[in-house]
Amino acid sequence: MKFFATAPNGLSELLKEELQALGAQSVKAQPRGVSFEGGLVDGYRACLWSRLANHVYLVLLESELDTQEDLYANVRSLDWARHMSEDHSFAISFTGKGMGIEHTHFGALKIKDAIVDYFRDTTGNRPAVDREYPDIQLHGHLNRNQFTLSLDLSGHSLHQRGYREGQQVKAPLKENVAAAILIRAGWPQLAEQGAALVDPMCGSGTFLIEAAMIASDTAPGLAKSHDMGFLSWLGHQRDVWDELVKDAQARELAGLAKIPPIYGSDAHGGAVKIARQALQQAGYADVIKVDILPVNQAKPMDDLQPGLVVTNPPYGERLGEEDEVKALYVQIGETLKRSFVGWQAAVLTCNKELGLYLGLKAKRDHAFFNGAMECKLFRFEVEEEFFRQPALKAGADLAAEVESSMADLAQTEGAQMFANRLRKNLKTLRKWADRNKVLAYRVYDADMPEYALAIDYYHTLEAGEWLVVNEYAPPKTVNAAKAKRRLYEAMAVLPEVFGIAAERVVYKMRQKQKGSSQYEKLEERKDYFTTIENNTKVRVNFTDYLDTGLFLDHRDVRALVAKLSKGKDLLNLFCYTATATAQAAVAGANNSLSVDMSKTYLYWAKHNFMTNDIDLRRHELLQEDVVAWLKNPPKMDPFDVIFLDPPSFSTSKRMEGVLDIQRDHVELIEQAGALLASGGTLVFSNNMQKFKLDKDALSAWQIEDITRKTLPEDFKRSPKIHQAWLLTKLD
Repeated sequence: MKFFATAPNGLSELLKEELQALGAQSVKAQPRGVSFEGGLVDGYRACLWSRLANHVYLVLLESELDTQEDLYANVRSLDWARHMSEDHSFAISFTGKGMGIEHTHFGALKIKDAIVDYFRDTTGNRPAVDREYPDIQLHGHLNRNQFTLSLDLSGHSLHQRGYREGQQVKAPLKENVAAAILIRAGWPQLAEQGAALVDPMCGSGTFLIEAAMIASDTAPGLAKSHDMGFLSWLGHQRDVWDELVKDAQARELAGLAKIPPIYGSDAHGGAVKIARQALQQAGYADVIKVDILPVNQAKPMDDLQPGLVVTNPPYGERLGEEDEVKALYVQIGETLKRSFVGWQAAVLTCNKELGLYLGLKAKRDHAFFNGAMECKLFRFEVEEEFFRQPALKAGADLAAEVESSMADLAQTEGAQMFANRLRKNLKTLRKWADRNKVLAYRVYDADMPEYALAIDYYHTLEAGEWLVVNEYAPPKTVNAAKAKRRLYEAMAVLPEVFGIAAERVVYKMRQKQKGSSQYEKLEERKDYFTTIENNTKVRVNFTDYLDTGLFLDHRDVRALVAKLSKGKDLLNLFCYTATATAQAAVAGANNSLSVDMSKTYLYWAKHNFMTNDIDLRRHELLQEDVVAWLKNPPKMDPFDVIFLDPPSFSTSKRMEGVLDIQRDHVELIEQAGALLASGGTLVFSNNMQKFKLDKDALSAWQIEDITRKTLPEDFKRSPKIHQAWLLTKLD
């Protein structure tokens, strides 16, 4: 008989070794799984004992199709009475394509018609199709013109051992993948020697249970031996199966007495509760202990023989988790080095860079897939000779981390070259800033492409000097390790070049913004400081958001808006922290209305106003979706000056539809223009580098490009940082 066992992605070779050990013949690994030959007992044995397979199929038909119609004819020609009766229900799955068959439903329908017609012609009755609970499950696969039809012996996926039934576990590691990891990590050999196993972040307990099943010689299919797909098949040899099950039960009974110490812990009580339920259902509650314990407190019992530490920690797949997860990996590494010297360790991660934060040199690594996610299994010998410094936590305090852990980097050739460029920039910019009373300005903007940073200097009234460093995300073609080293070199020299404490150098990773990403919180320190721009006090925050509350490249645009607004009424749309309005009010604007959809930034704007003693009755703040508000504004007196500075693109949940400034700018300008007094001025700007103003569509306006006039001295190296125009309505 010919069989095919499907495997999780990437595990075909490991499954091949397992099936060979189970006695299968002519075993060949293929991309989707492993083919093998043998008697029916070999197919049964694979269903009962394979720890790695998903399904085991018995091949009923292999044929080469000349035409699409041959699919029906070949299936119809089988002696189906050997496999099922008209009283059986059946279901068909289908994969692949060829011979003009592009849809799996069509292929399955052809097979179904052939089987139904066979029974209708031979018995006068037809079997029923039951997709939920069929007696017989069949699978067809078509590769060009090569067709295979198989009986699904297992029926269900064999990773479903039975101990998770009734549980709702979020994104668990599949049981057969966990077993594969344990096998790769050498657990079967360690268990034979009586070595211990510890999972310090056990989650729902999958590693613990699979380790116990391996150590106790328990057949993974035993708990569901009564639920195999072949039990209703007419070719089923019950005595053969019953003998295999009886033997497996005896082996399990003998093996339970020799389970070595297995211990799990997790910081989350909910996960521990789920793990204990699974252990109870698997029959290991009395031999495996699970505690609520943070990873940095995990340690082996004093009398445990060194064995294997295995774990699958989080890997920061959600936005904003990366720094927190890196710190967790540092903790795992420190725990291993402190409490598990002499042990072996295996750590699975779907973000291989996180392995650097463990601070251990890996002995080997293996590619694994958890579902569709590509992962790495790092294997370690926890010995002092393999200890390394962990990668640094790339959070806001990166400069302080570099200073404390990698201060020598400041003396490298690359670091000194970078420092010299900074000194050159500062020599010019400091004179300009002092002369123009500028307290916040950009000193470096990726002048050297290999050091892809933007560095902004701030002088604050409360706490003196600060630096805000934004790293531009490197392209995928750049070696990640080299990019990280250059970043560390830059952070190492900044305190010395500027004479600023490392604790006042704030690091952020800047990627291309999408939607409302500028509004997303990074931290929650709530440390606000005051700087001065254009004779106006401005509140800034260096850590909590991607931006500080002050877009430095718009400094001269704000000054122009303030000048135009003296003695007049101002409407500030997409006002952000309303810094432009504050400066206009200080410059003598009569009244103003500032509109933005962010409650957070309007609260910030209010504090900007209060810091400057601005009358909130004359200078109002309004929380509205500007796009929607402009379509149906309330009745009000027209404004002498309108400042329109929209984002390039926004998909915020708080707004209707999507804002695309290239597509929507004409409509926005026209709608804003309806609120402009006769002879008034509209200042329009944005930061989209490839933006093109549609002058033809704005023929009713007099337009003056003021981009060059409003480009500050500190942004001359980045002339595309923004674009700006003055618009006045033609008579």
